[in-house]
Amino acid sequence: MTFWEQLRESRGRRLLIGGHRGHLSETRENTIENYREVLGSGISHIEVDLQLTKDGVAVIYHDFELADRTSLKGRIRDYTLAELRAAFRIDTFEETIAWCRENRQPAALELKCRPIDMSEDMPEIARQVAEVLAKYDFFEESFVFGTDFRTLRRIKELEPRVHLALIVPFVPADPVKLMEEMQAEIYLVYLETLCPEIVERLHAAGYYVDGSVVNDRERLKLALELGVDLIESDHPAEMLALYDALREGSR
Repeated sequence: MTFWEQLRESRGRRLLIGGHRGHLSETRENTIENYREVLGSGISHIEVDLQLTKDGVAVIYHDFELADRTSLKGRIRDYTLAELRAAFRIDTFEETIAWCRENRQPAALELKCRPIDMSEDMPEIARQVAEVLAKYDFFEESFVFGTDFRTLRRIKELEPRVHLALIVPFVPADPVKLMEEMQAEIYLVYLETLCPEIVERLHAAGYYVDGSVVNDRERLKLALELGVDLIESDHPAEMLALYDALREGSR
Protein backbone atom coordinates (compact mmCIF):
# COMPACT_ATOMS: atom_id res chain seq x y z
CA MET A 1 0.00 0.00 0.00
CA THR A 2 1.40 3.39 -0.95
CA PHE A 3 1.47 6.35 1.42
CA TRP A 4 -1.45 8.00 -0.40
CA GLU A 5 -3.48 4.79 -0.35
CA GLN A 6 -2.80 4.53 3.39
CA LEU A 7 -3.82 8.16 3.95
CA ARG A 8 -7.09 7.71 2.06
CA GLU A 9 -7.90 4.44 3.80
CA SER A 10 -7.09 5.70 7.29
CA ARG A 11 -9.16 8.89 6.96
CA GLY A 12 -11.49 9.24 9.92
CA ARG A 13 -10.29 5.94 11.35
CA ARG A 14 -6.62 6.20 12.24
CA LEU A 15 -4.09 8.99 12.73
CA LEU A 16 -0.92 8.71 10.65
CA ILE A 17 2.26 9.54 12.58
CA GLY A 18 5.44 10.61 10.79
CA GLY A 19 8.97 11.45 11.89
CA HIS A 20 9.93 15.13 12.10
CA ARG A 21 13.30 15.35 10.25
CA GLY A 22 13.49 11.60 10.82
CA HIS A 23 13.56 11.43 14.60
CA LEU A 24 15.51 12.88 17.50
CA SER A 25 18.49 10.73 18.40
CA GLU A 26 22.28 10.84 18.75
CA THR A 27 22.44 10.47 14.97
CA ARG A 28 22.00 13.83 13.25
CA GLU A 29 18.50 14.36 11.88
CA ASN A 30 17.91 14.66 8.14
CA THR A 31 20.42 11.97 7.23
CA ILE A 32 19.86 8.55 5.71
CA GLU A 33 21.60 7.09 8.76
CA ASN A 34 18.99 8.73 10.99
CA TYR A 35 16.10 7.65 8.78
CA ARG A 36 17.40 4.08 8.84
CA GLU A 37 16.97 3.99 12.63
CA VAL A 38 13.17 4.30 12.37
CA LEU A 39 12.74 2.10 9.31
CA GLY A 40 10.13 -0.57 10.03
CA SER A 41 8.95 1.12 13.24
CA GLY A 42 5.40 1.56 11.92
CA ILE A 43 5.53 5.31 11.35
CA SER A 44 3.84 6.47 8.18
CA HIS A 45 6.48 8.84 6.76
CA ILE A 46 9.63 10.83 7.44
CA GLU A 47 10.22 14.54 6.89
CA VAL A 48 13.03 15.56 4.50
CA ASP A 49 14.25 19.19 4.37
CA LEU A 50 15.74 20.48 1.10
CA GLN A 51 18.25 23.25 0.42
CA LEU A 52 20.60 24.05 -2.47
CA THR A 53 24.41 24.09 -2.29
CA LYS A 54 26.69 26.66 -3.92
CA ASP A 55 27.24 24.30 -6.87
CA GLY A 56 23.53 23.69 -7.33
CA VAL A 57 23.00 20.33 -5.63
CA ALA A 58 19.82 19.75 -3.62
CA VAL A 59 20.85 18.40 -0.22
CA ILE A 60 19.06 17.44 2.98
CA TYR A 61 19.53 19.94 5.80
CA HIS A 62 17.13 21.84 8.04
CA ASP A 63 18.78 24.89 9.61
CA PHE A 64 19.58 28.08 7.74
CA GLU A 65 22.75 28.72 9.77
CA LEU A 66 25.42 26.00 9.76
CA ALA A 67 27.16 27.21 12.93
CA ASP A 68 24.32 25.90 15.10
CA ARG A 69 25.15 22.26 14.34
CA THR A 70 28.47 22.07 12.48
CA SER A 71 31.99 23.52 12.50
CA LEU A 72 31.17 25.71 9.49
CA LYS A 73 29.86 29.26 9.44
CA GLY A 74 27.33 30.68 6.99
CA ARG A 75 24.69 28.76 5.06
CA ILE A 76 24.37 25.66 2.92
CA ARG A 77 24.37 27.80 -0.23
CA ASP A 78 27.78 29.26 0.71
CA TYR A 79 29.52 25.91 0.15
CA THR A 80 29.86 23.29 -2.57
CA LEU A 81 28.76 19.74 -1.85
CA ALA A 82 32.40 18.63 -1.62
CA GLU A 83 33.19 21.38 0.89
CA LEU A 84 30.20 20.43 3.03
CA ARG A 85 31.10 16.75 2.96
CA ALA A 86 34.64 17.54 4.03
CA ALA A 87 33.18 18.99 7.24
CA PHE A 88 30.25 16.71 8.10
CA ARG A 89 27.90 14.00 6.84
CA ILE A 90 25.28 15.32 4.42
CA ASP A 91 23.12 13.45 1.90
CA THR A 92 21.82 14.70 -1.41
CA PHE A 93 18.13 14.83 -2.19
CA GLU A 94 18.51 12.24 -4.93
CA GLU A 95 20.46 9.87 -2.67
CA THR A 96 17.73 10.18 -0.06
CA ILE A 97 14.87 9.53 -2.49
CA ALA A 98 16.75 6.57 -3.97
CA TRP A 99 17.14 5.15 -0.45
CA CYS A 100 13.48 5.83 0.38
CA ARG A 101 12.38 4.14 -2.84
CA GLU A 102 14.55 1.09 -2.20
CA ASN A 103 13.33 0.78 1.38
CA ARG A 104 9.69 1.70 0.70
CA GLN A 105 9.88 4.63 3.09
CA PRO A 106 7.38 7.43 2.34
CA ALA A 107 8.62 10.99 2.72
CA ALA A 108 7.28 14.50 3.29
CA LEU A 109 9.55 16.91 1.41
CA GLU A 110 9.89 20.41 2.85
CA LEU A 111 11.34 23.18 0.70
CA LYS A 112 13.38 25.35 3.04
CA CYS A 113 13.18 28.96 1.90
CA ARG A 114 14.20 32.31 3.34
CA PRO A 115 13.13 34.62 0.51
CA ILE A 116 15.47 37.48 1.40
CA ASP A 117 18.52 35.45 0.38
CA MET A 118 17.26 32.18 -1.15
CA SER A 119 14.68 33.18 -3.76
CA GLU A 120 17.15 32.77 -6.62
CA ASP A 121 17.69 29.14 -5.60
CA MET A 122 14.05 28.12 -5.78
CA PRO A 123 13.58 27.60 -9.55
CA GLU A 124 16.43 25.08 -9.49
CA ILE A 125 15.02 23.41 -6.39
CA ALA A 126 11.68 23.10 -8.20
CA ARG A 127 13.33 21.58 -11.26
CA GLN A 128 15.28 19.02 -9.23
CA VAL A 129 12.28 18.01 -7.11
CA ALA A 130 10.13 17.38 -10.18
CA GLU A 131 12.96 15.56 -11.96
CA VAL A 132 14.00 13.29 -9.07
CA LEU A 133 10.44 12.33 -8.11
CA ALA A 134 9.78 11.39 -11.74
CA LYS A 135 13.07 9.46 -12.05
CA TYR A 136 12.22 7.28 -9.04
CA ASP A 137 8.44 7.29 -9.62
CA PHE A 138 8.01 8.44 -6.03
CA PHE A 139 4.83 10.49 -6.38
CA GLU A 140 2.50 8.15 -4.47
CA GLU A 141 4.98 7.81 -1.62
CA SER A 142 5.51 11.52 -1.00
CA PHE A 143 4.18 15.02 -0.75
CA VAL A 144 5.98 18.35 -1.17
CA PHE A 145 5.31 21.25 1.18
CA GLY A 146 6.57 24.62 2.33
CA THR A 147 5.77 28.29 2.79
CA ASP A 148 6.99 29.33 -0.67
CA PHE A 149 3.75 28.94 -2.60
CA ARG A 150 5.31 30.25 -5.83
CA THR A 151 7.79 27.38 -5.87
CA LEU A 152 5.13 24.84 -4.97
CA ARG A 153 3.07 26.08 -7.92
CA ARG A 154 6.12 25.86 -10.19
CA ILE A 155 6.71 22.24 -9.16
CA LYS A 156 3.08 21.37 -9.87
CA GLU A 157 3.37 22.98 -13.31
CA LEU A 158 6.56 21.03 -14.05
CA GLU A 159 5.13 17.74 -12.80
CA PRO A 160 1.34 17.53 -12.23
CA ARG A 161 1.69 14.15 -10.49
CA VAL A 162 3.32 15.77 -7.46
CA HIS A 163 1.13 15.94 -4.33
CA LEU A 164 1.29 19.32 -2.54
CA ALA A 165 0.80 20.39 1.06
CA LEU A 166 0.71 23.98 2.28
CA ILE A 167 2.30 25.32 5.44
CA VAL A 168 -0.22 27.99 6.45
CA PRO A 169 1.17 29.97 9.42
CA PHE A 170 -1.90 32.18 9.57
CA VAL A 171 -5.69 31.82 9.42
CA PRO A 172 -6.80 32.43 5.82
CA ALA A 173 -10.14 34.03 5.09
CA ASP A 174 -11.11 30.92 3.14
CA PRO A 175 -8.87 27.87 3.68
CA VAL A 176 -10.78 25.79 1.15
CA LYS A 177 -10.35 28.41 -1.58
CA LEU A 178 -6.63 28.60 -0.80
CA MET A 179 -6.27 24.83 -1.22
CA GLU A 180 -8.23 24.92 -4.47
CA GLU A 181 -6.13 27.73 -5.93
CA MET A 182 -2.89 25.94 -5.07
CA GLN A 183 -4.09 22.48 -6.19
CA ALA A 184 -2.93 21.24 -2.79
CA GLU A 185 -4.24 18.25 -0.86
CA ILE A 186 -2.85 18.61 2.67
CA TYR A 187 -3.26 21.66 4.91
CA LEU A 188 -0.23 21.57 7.22
CA VAL A 189 -0.03 23.82 10.30
CA TYR A 190 0.86 23.97 13.96
CA LEU A 191 -2.03 22.74 16.08
CA GLU A 192 -2.41 26.19 17.63
CA THR A 193 -3.38 27.62 14.23
CA LEU A 194 -6.29 25.18 13.93
CA CYS A 195 -9.80 25.04 15.31
CA PRO A 196 -12.55 22.45 14.81
CA GLU A 197 -14.34 24.66 12.28
CA ILE A 198 -11.30 24.88 9.96
CA VAL A 199 -10.69 21.13 10.17
CA GLU A 200 -14.35 20.37 9.47
CA ARG A 201 -14.47 22.74 6.48
CA LEU A 202 -11.34 21.24 4.95
CA HIS A 203 -12.56 17.69 5.50
CA ALA A 204 -15.94 18.49 3.99
CA ALA A 205 -14.17 19.76 0.87
CA GLY A 206 -12.10 16.57 0.61
CA TYR A 207 -8.77 17.81 1.98
CA TYR A 208 -6.46 16.37 4.64
CA VAL A 209 -5.14 18.21 7.70
CA ASP A 210 -1.66 17.77 9.16
CA GLY A 211 -1.08 19.15 12.68
CA SER A 212 2.47 19.45 13.96
CA VAL A 213 4.71 19.11 15.87
CA VAL A 214 3.47 16.58 18.47
CA ASN A 215 5.91 15.39 21.14
CA ASP A 216 3.84 14.71 24.24
CA ARG A 217 0.58 13.22 25.47
CA GLU A 218 -1.29 16.53 25.75
CA ARG A 219 -0.50 17.61 22.19
CA LEU A 220 -1.39 14.16 20.89
CA LYS A 221 -4.76 14.37 22.65
CA LEU A 222 -5.26 17.84 21.15
CA ALA A 223 -4.52 16.49 17.66
CA LEU A 224 -7.08 13.75 18.21
CA GLU A 225 -9.68 16.21 19.52
CA LEU A 226 -9.20 18.42 16.46
CA GLY A 227 -9.54 15.40 14.19
CA VAL A 228 -6.41 15.91 12.08
CA ASP A 229 -5.38 13.18 9.66
CA LEU A 230 -1.64 13.09 10.26
CA ILE A 231 1.09 14.56 12.45
CA GLU A 232 4.87 14.66 12.69
CA SER A 233 6.90 14.10 15.86
CA ASP A 234 10.51 14.24 17.00
CA HIS A 235 9.74 10.96 18.77
CA PRO A 236 7.45 9.20 16.28
CA ALA A 237 7.84 5.66 17.60
CA GLU A 238 6.97 6.81 21.13
CA MET A 239 3.98 8.81 19.90
CA LEU A 240 2.79 5.82 17.87
CA ALA A 241 2.92 3.61 20.97
CA LEU A 242 1.11 6.27 23.02
CA TYR A 243 -1.52 6.68 20.32
CA ASP A 244 -2.20 2.94 20.27
CA ALA A 245 -2.44 2.95 24.09
CA LEU A 246 -4.94 5.84 24.02
CA ARG A 247 -7.03 4.03 21.42
CA GLU A 248 -6.96 0.82 23.43
CA GLY A 249 -7.95 2.69 26.59
CA SER A 250 -10.95 4.27 24.90
CA ARG A 251 -12.46 0.93 23.92
